[in-house]
Amino acid sequence: MNNSRCFRRPLKRLALVALIAYLTMLGCAAPRQQKILVQMIQAQEEYFSGEIIPGFNKQYKAAIQVVHYDNAAELGSELAKYPGRIALVKIPFDKTAALLSNDRLLPIDAVVGERELRDFRQTFVLTSLGARDGRQFLIPRKFETRIMVYCKSKVADALAVWRSYRDSINADLKAMNGYGLPATYILEDDPNKWDFFDVYVVGWIWAHTPYRGTLHGRIAHRGKRYSGTSQRIIDRIFQCKGDSAQVMTMKGDAVADAFMWEAAYAASSYNERMWKEAWSGADIWKGFRDNEVFLAFMTQIDCFFIHGTGQDGLDGYIQNPADMGVALMPQGCSIILDGNGAVAREGRRTVTTGGWWWGIPKDAPDPKLSYQLARYITGTKNQINDCSRFGMIPVRKDILGDMSLLFGGGWVTEVYETSFRQLMNNGSTILPVTINTDRIGNLYLDAWYDIVVNKNWSDRGAFPQWDYVRRVLESKYAPQAAKILGTDH
Repeated sequence: MNNSRCFRRPLKRLALVALIAYLTMLGCAAPRQQKILVQMIQAQEEYFSGEIIPGFNKQYKAAIQVVHYDNAAELGSELAKYPGRIALVKIPFDKTAALLSNDRLLPIDAVVGERELRDFRQTFVLTSLGARDGRQFLIPRKFETRIMVYCKSKVADALAVWRSYRDSINADLKAMNGYGLPATYILEDDPNKWDFFDVYVVGWIWAHTPYRGTLHGRIAHRGKRYSGTSQRIIDRIFQCKGDSAQVMTMKGDAVADAFMWEAAYAASSYNERMWKEAWSGADIWKGFRDNEVFLAFMTQIDCFFIHGTGQDGLDGYIQNPADMGVALMPQGCSIILDGNGAVAREGRRTVTTGGWWWGIPKDAPDPKLSYQLARYITGTKNQINDCSRFGMIPVRKDILGDMSLLFGGGWVTEVYETSFRQLMNNGSTILPVTINTDRIGNLYLDAWYDIVVNKNWSDRGAFPQWDYVRRVLESKYAPQAAKILGTDH
């Protein structure tokens, strides 16, 4: 018997056992840790990190960790903190340009094939907004748009008395446009049919009616020196039928009309605390609670905070939740009328569509897993939970197909259906996606504080004058915009 041959057999068996053990060890090894970079309200982030991500990690045997960031304007720097470790990043609409221009994101078609890309486009709405140069870079997380939020009881108050105030309202408007209200003006019962004159009328009445012993304006929007305020001003330009070129150059009738209306509301209807105390969204929620605000222009999640849901810390602010009404944004128009008392320039209900995207960083450690993570987060079940708890407009076609069935009717369905109608009015209108958008936005804040807050709106008395407002914009702010854009040669 050959002893060496007998000796080699157990060695082979031992080697095979060792190989199997090694492969088993590799299979059981902890998955490589990756991070998902997010910015959410606290309750939503707790739900996201406590329920959504653990579900994905279990199903895909992954180890995704949630990392919060605070400053969306510095997203590039945030990504640089974790080189090669970020699977996915949550990006606001208005911050996508910088990341795309700096080649920080991976196009989806570099990760998936044509069949999966076709499924992606069939699943989500408005995917073209996340494309650049014919390639899809961004995956929808949620859409946002402003809608009009108001107190039903206070609108009813104004509807009951507006005719008795008509002469006084006419006198104030005549000081601004030389005519007054439009010749055929009637305050519509349905706020969905309102235009800028209707908002002026109800705001004027509320400002001249004591509530709880106080007399002041009861309409508000954000007044803090940040993008939430500049976006509201830019929205008004689109409502006045302006376009992206006018927004970026700060030139044109629509820009002057927008600032003129802001000045008119500040002179008659706005709660001045919005700029004196630099209100953000949360301050407007409190304004509804304290009878300081009866009408504002808010996002869907604002509606959920104002009304309250009874979970996730959303206990509500308005004293009687049933009193919260929502409507489409008012139709824009010029404050200037023609000789027959008709508005000189008709507008529309269009404002910008905003929201958030998911993006896959160029140096993501496992881009395929990143895409699977984005699709898992935006899956039907997870999206329904997210939307019903936190006021997100769905991005999936299957959910948008019948929101009343999914959200059970009542105020939640009303918010979603109004928001969806507003999205349809918006079409493809978004903030201009350029590397100069933030700087132009800051210039709008400078102009708003100058013209509206500091009342640099007239050289002929106390009331705003359209021709003066236009001159300030054309002489002071349009040249600064041209310098930012590099067109001042």
